Amino acid sequence: MGRIVIAVYKPKPGQEAVLDKLVEGHVGILREQGLATDRPVSVMRAADGTVIEIFEWASLKAIEDAHTNQVVQGLWGEFAAACDFIPLSAVPEAAGMFPDFEAVG
Repeated sequence: MGRIVIAVYKPKPGQEAVLDKLVEGHVGILREQGLATDRPVSVMRAADGTVIEIFEWASLKAIEDAHTNQVVQGLWGEFAAACDFIPLSAVPEAAGMFPDFEAVG
């Protein structure tokens, strides 16, 4: 069974465009590596610029495998240079009953 994940990226100052480009290609790269499913991806932006990406990993093993996959590790290094990974609970809108966000892409 696949695993739905909610990834939350807070861009570093001046890195918003870089982060947008990385998110645009992120799941495609995971799919090329056999780690993510073809389920449609949702990308949204919070009022403070934080980007939220929802996608499906192929399995729990795929999540584990990503941590040793050199292609994915390189990609995640680029993400780390452009943003901080934060919990969904750190996004102010997440505290609302029905949080809504700007649709991206």
